[in-house]
Amino acid sequence: MQGKIDLSGLRDIHLPDIPGVWPLPMMFWGVLFTVILAVISFYGLWKYFHRITARKYANNEVESLTKRFSGNNYKIASEICLLLRRIALMKFKREDVSLLSGKAWRQFLEKTSKTPVFKGQAGDIVENIMFIPPDRFRCQDVASLVAAAKEWIAENT
Repeated sequence: MQGKIDLSGLRDIHLPDIPGVWPLPMMFWGVLFTVILAVISFYGLWKYFHRITARKYANNEVESLTKRFSGNNYKIASEICLLLRRIALMKFKREDVSLLSGKAWRQFLEKTSKTPVFKGQAGDIVENIMFIPPDRFRCQDVASLVAAAKEWIAENT
């Protein structure tokens, strides 16, 4: 038999420490920063183009209504008022807009506009159009309502 081998001079095997999770390497921070920046940029661009699209759609709808119902001022006015209500329901809280009518609706439109576009004839039309029958509508010119609607749309879309 061979002699015993003396292993008393050997040291135990020590494994290296498990790498910690913190601090993360710089490459991780670079990738994370790039991803966050890309998401924020995409969101900002989406909101910008969506806003332009909504404004263009609404203005095109106003033009379409004035052409489609040319000569019927009551129909033009009532359809523009409905369009304003649809836009307001999309932009503002439903419970703040849905129950408004008459003077309260006019005040809401004035409050949400930077300039007083619904003073005068445009405001009178908005306030009363839904309460009068077509044969009693006496407004001969709805151009002020069309202009006021376009300005309100530009500010609120």
